[in-house]
Amino acid sequence: MSLRTQHQRYRNPLSSSDGRIDYYNWWNKQPADEVWFTTYLQKRGFLDRYPKAHFVFYSSLGSINLLRIEQLLSWYKRNRIRVYFNGENNHYPGFIDYKDNLLDHKAIDLSLGFDYTDDPRYMRFPLWILEMFPPESTEKDIRRVCDQLSHQHLEASRNRFCALVSGNRGPNDPGAQRRTRLVECLITIAPVDCAGKLLHNTDELKTKYNDNKAEFLKQYRFYICPENASVEGYVTEKLFHCIGSGCLPIYWGANGNPEPDILNRDAILFWNPDGDNNALLQQIAELQNNPARYREFYEQPRLRDDAWHVVANYFDNLERHLDGLFR
Repeated sequence: MSLRTQHQRYRNPLSSSDGRIDYYNWWNKQPADEVWFTTYLQKRGFLDRYPKAHFVFYSSLGSINLLRIEQLLSWYKRNRIRVYFNGENNHYPGFIDYKDNLLDHKAIDLSLGFDYTDDPRYMRFPLWILEMFPPESTEKDIRRVCDQLSHQHLEASRNRFCALVSGNRGPNDPGAQRRTRLVECLITIAPVDCAGKLLHNTDELKTKYNDNKAEFLKQYRFYICPENASVEGYVTEKLFHCIGSGCLPIYWGANGNPEPDILNRDAILFWNPDGDNNALLQQIAELQNNPARYREFYEQPRLRDDAWHVVANYFDNLERHLDGLFR
């Protein structure tokens, strides 16, 4: 990227309509007024409490040079609050510049991500929160969502075996290889419907469900939802989307311990791409062929009893961290 291009991108971020919230290296398809953090700041009263403040959010979907420009100019932009939000696996080589959650950059006031990091400028705030809980959620709203996720009742229409919806990153991509091996094992039990580009064998997601994955998955008993990497704390929306759709998750990631203070691991089927999965396949076959056993497994709580409290603390702690920057 040329210096001119970098400067143009720096001068033209995604900005909220009031001009007080900017996003750099963000998901470009989403208008700034619709970004989760914009609504959160509005609903929690930050724009009213701090009328001179200008909030700047960074993510890792672009050149870090935009942050370096900001850092050079930071000395006279004293009303700017700079927040980094990491929704990607920053331990992947492609995100090497962001591996420390930008805590090595003094211009960053608060860093948010999935890592467990002991730093006063850092707060753990994983991506799935943005996907599952609206930014204006009250404690009552959070309890209601957690109850819906945790306590599900089996419908008779959920009568198909298993689905996979995954993009095709190429035959040499490790994630595609893991998913392919998993499908190859599962089809020894029953057919697996692959509605994404990888191993595509059905058009129903698009033709019948208009690309509404949640509705598409309501007919399946199991869903293949591994992460692209297994790193402590790295839990994306994949597992929570699966639970939200009502499927039983076949999962790999987070070093086998995804969100231990949120999820009931007994309600998750763990796949080990580097180990012996015979016991898991036997368990899945038993659940598939024994309706009573499947119902018993299906209707156990998916979340821990106090999961709502943990999520509510994420919301409140983010407010306290941001308030603390002004104090």
